Amino acid sequence: MAKKVSSWSQKSMYRILAPEDFESQEIGTTMSGDPKNLIGRTVSVSLRDLTGDKSKQHLKVIFEISDVKNNEAHTRFRVFKTDSGYLRSKIRKGMGKIDYINRFNLDNSGVKIKITTLTNQNIQTSQKKDIIARISKILEAHRNSKLNDFAQAVLFGKLGSEIYQGIKTICPVRRVEVEQVKILS
Repeated sequence: MAKKVSSWSQKSMYRILAPEDFESQEIGTTMSGDPKNLIGRTVSVSLRDLTGDKSKQHLKVIFEISDVKNNEAHTRFRVFKTDSGYLRSKIRKGMGKIDYINRFNLDNSGVKIKITTLTNQNIQTSQKKDIIARISKILEAHRNSKLNDFAQAVLFGKLGSEIYQGIKTICPVRRVEVEQVKILS
């Protein structure tokens, strides 16, 4: 009778590393029998865990494993999300909410971006159109930037601040949040 071999004994442990923009710090571990099976897996990490900043615990970054070398799985930026519960907690009765959703090309990759703007009171349709046009114009200025530079601007609030400064002259704005950025292959 043949001896049964445990499938766990055939697997190896791999360290999952963040991209170089985050100092290639370890964000997790995983098991696999074949390193090729790891490519394409995603890992979700809070931005607080990456930076140590407690104020960014509502922001989530999803990385995709792109390369495996020497029992280390290297990742690349894939998706950035803001927790929906956090956004719901910022909305109050009588406020205006403007959602901006668009796709554009950036550094040979497609990017889908969703931006939520909260105003102090309900606003007119013409003001809403002006705000959407101004956001489009600001994003158009970032079209020539590298993907990593754009991701850093989004993750650390520079893009949200730039949009806020650009649209606050149209009407009183309470908050601008980049709700989601997704890299389309």
